[in-house]
Amino acid sequence: MENRIQNIIEKYELSSNTFAQEINVNRSTISHILSGRNKPSIEVLQKILRRFPDVSSSWLLLGQGAIDNTNLATTSSHVPEENIIETNRSIDKIVVFYSDNSFEEYKPNK
Repeated sequence: MENRIQNIIEKYELSSNTFAQEINVNRSTISHILSGRNKPSIEVLQKILRRFPDVSSSWLLLGQGAIDNTNLATTSSHVPEENIIETNRSIDKIVVFYSDNSFEEYKPNK
């Protein structure tokens, strides 16, 4: 996992000190992770993913897929266009039925 964190640092062209500041952890924490002395805590991983939302959580945690969340961005940004047909109709009244078999009728002010 330290290699993947190093890849993030290189991708954003940061020093390890700047990276530590960006995710709001001590410089020694990042130094110990990169040297292999310590494993990153869940808190550190969460801070990385919050600060760098385009980094794939699957890639960071499991090493699966690509570093970027590019697949998510392309699928969520594609919204099919709807054909809107304008008519000369207007609402005449709205009827609301309640579970006690009563109802209310609403008529718009014209």
